[in-house]
Amino acid sequence: MAQAAANSGYELNLEEYWQVILRRRWVILFCAISMGVFSWLFTWVNQPPPLFSASASVKIEPTNNMTDVLLRGGSYQSTNDMNTQLAVIESYALMERVAKRMGMIPQELTSEEIRANPDYIDEVLDLKDGVTASQDGDSGILSVSVVSSSAEFARDLAQAVADEFRVFNIEEKNKRVFEAKKFIQQQLVVVGDRLKKAEEAVRDYRQLNNLSLTNADSDVMSRVISDMEQEYRQSVSHLNDFSFALKQLQKRIRKGGWDYQAVTVSGKVSTYFDELNKRLVEMALKRTELSTSFTDEHPQVQELRLQASDILESMVNELDNQIGLTQRRMQDLQQSMDAAERKYQGLPEQALELERLKRTVRINEELFDLLGKKYQEVLIREAEKVQEVTLVRPAMLSYSRINPVRTAQTAMAGFILGMVLGLIIALILESMDTSVGTIEEVESFLEVPVIGFVPHLSHDEAMELFSSEEGLVTSGHALERQIRLISHFSPLSTISEAYRSLRTNLLFSQAGEHKVILVSSSTVKEGKSTITANLATVVAQQGARVLLIDADLRKPMQHHTFGLKRESGLGECLLGQLDWQDAVKRFSDVMLGDMGIDQALFTPGLDQLDVLTCGRVNANPPDLLAAPAMNKILEEARKEYDMVFIDMPPMLHTTDATVLASKVDGVLLVYHIGSVVRGALKRVKSNIESVGGNVIGVVLNGVRGELSPDYATYKMNHYYAYSYGNDEMLRKNAFEMFFFRAKKHYRKLLSIIQKRLGR
Repeated sequence: MAQAAANSGYELNLEEYWQVILRRRWVILFCAISMGVFSWLFTWVNQPPPLFSASASVKIEPTNNMTDVLLRGGSYQSTNDMNTQLAVIESYALMERVAKRMGMIPQELTSEEIRANPDYIDEVLDLKDGVTASQDGDSGILSVSVVSSSAEFARDLAQAVADEFRVFNIEEKNKRVFEAKKFIQQQLVVVGDRLKKAEEAVRDYRQLNNLSLTNADSDVMSRVISDMEQEYRQSVSHLNDFSFALKQLQKRIRKGGWDYQAVTVSGKVSTYFDELNKRLVEMALKRTELSTSFTDEHPQVQELRLQASDILESMVNELDNQIGLTQRRMQDLQQSMDAAERKYQGLPEQALELERLKRTVRINEELFDLLGKKYQEVLIREAEKVQEVTLVRPAMLSYSRINPVRTAQTAMAGFILGMVLGLIIALILESMDTSVGTIEEVESFLEVPVIGFVPHLSHDEAMELFSSEEGLVTSGHALERQIRLISHFSPLSTISEAYRSLRTNLLFSQAGEHKVILVSSSTVKEGKSTITANLATVVAQQGARVLLIDADLRKPMQHHTFGLKRESGLGECLLGQLDWQDAVKRFSDVMLGDMGIDQALFTPGLDQLDVLTCGRVNANPPDLLAAPAMNKILEEARKEYDMVFIDMPPMLHTTDATVLASKVDGVLLVYHIGSVVRGALKRVKSNIESVGGNVIGVVLNGVRGELSPDYATYKMNHYYAYSYGNDEMLRKNAFEMFFFRAKKHYRKLLSIIQKRLGR
């Protein structure tokens, strides 16, 4: 189509491209829908596993109070290092606690037992890989994010990490308070028992010896010895603190490894010990930083572990030295107290013994009071325990995956791509289409004018059209006859107007007289018989006497169209069995045939139309048509009738029309749009011209506005869908003409009946 236009200098415009799209719309829609469905299905089948994200936020507020300074032995280290906190959240140690909290690892297992089990290590590492921590800008808020294939697991894990980090921070910041409380509780029980026993001993000794200490010597001796005993008690307290600290430190060393915690001792040991403790705290922070990048087997971590072991050994030695010094000081105090007692040997022995017992009571009382005060302090510290981490946003359940499958977007992209592909295919098919569909193509290719066109009429449109006509039956053979002879049964329709336009163009198409016209087509089912019948009808409606010859001896249709009998027709005339004037079917035959009087008189004009049916044919049709009898029929019909129309078989399948092409005044070629290729149409015209025939024009059949750009504006609204003009005026004129001609036909019918009855 496009090639023919290019060869003829005719260029397609945007409107014609739009018509191409309309003609090939099903190809475009098929490609678009197929690509859209395929894209959606491919995306849906290959979608990744769903991933869900959950996050919880914690706020870190570092505290710097005297309690923390005292508990750390003056070795306070600032924790306002967000990078360190982020490393702690993602650390292996915290993930172990989280795994225990979530029930993935038994609670009673130690870290060493967990690390000895590869399955438990894999569980912890899987949790560690799914957890990420980040800082919100420059604020003190840390966000814990978890990605998992389960929304519930992601929420629970994020919440567990936040809660466990909070608990871990509380335990680390208040660990020394908890340990001191436990130790003081134990000492209160021990010292309370000793005090009770000492008081009972004083009471029993007084009752046994009936003693009273009221003299001045006893007071002086008591003050001297009391001072030394107080100092001795302080030394005992220091010795107990040092011994407890040494025992805890040795216990930590025997466990193996390093727990990265500072050594806590109640009271000051020495400046050297404080310096070692400070270095140990610094190494713990450095170990935390290294754990973010290295495992425990890394050389730097191993070197740090060895240095920590050396420091712990040095601290053990320093505590041992301080214990020795304290013990020697206690020995010196004991010797001084013994000397004081010998100095005052003049005092009664019972009073001296009683004073010793009372000193024991006072020592235990003071020690018990001291422990009570310390216990109250620990309770206060526990009540105001250091809590740097608070939960500001709990983890919530996410209902939307973070890797959504965008099937709708993919399907839309596939639909658009398919539409583009369909458009390309449509243009390719259009360029490969060898049929002709526009007036310009037909006229430029055949060099023959298009003298008319007939719009396409679907079955539904026919039902709607004829249902609005009164007196018509819209079913069975009646509907088929009405469709074939629409110019008679619906003279006000636009299709009938198209036939009248064809009639006008045919009569004024060329100079000269065209009385005998042969109507044929290239192939079957192009509508040449329907067009011939309607063209003959509209010419007869104009008042001309018309003869319609059904020369399609192979598949005749005109006797069905007019409801006539096939026998006694052209076949018998060509065989010499009957004169053609006697074989012609008149208006009376139409009224007495299948059409009936009512339908025959539905529209005036059929009384001017005679039909020569095909008749019975047993011989070869081309030989019959080439016989001299056919020439005689044409010559006599030319003289008797104003117009003669001959319905012939298709030219590509038979040679019947070629035989008569040179014997008629002109050939009218019917072409159904898109039915045959342009080469076949050109061959038909060449065959007609080669035998001396004259193609006077082409009639386009089956024209659709959406398929042919020349008729895109042919559609009308519902009111003008099948009729035009003023309905009342047309019906009034038709009514008057109907009665005028009905009266004439009635008289003619009566005369014919009387003649036949007279015979």
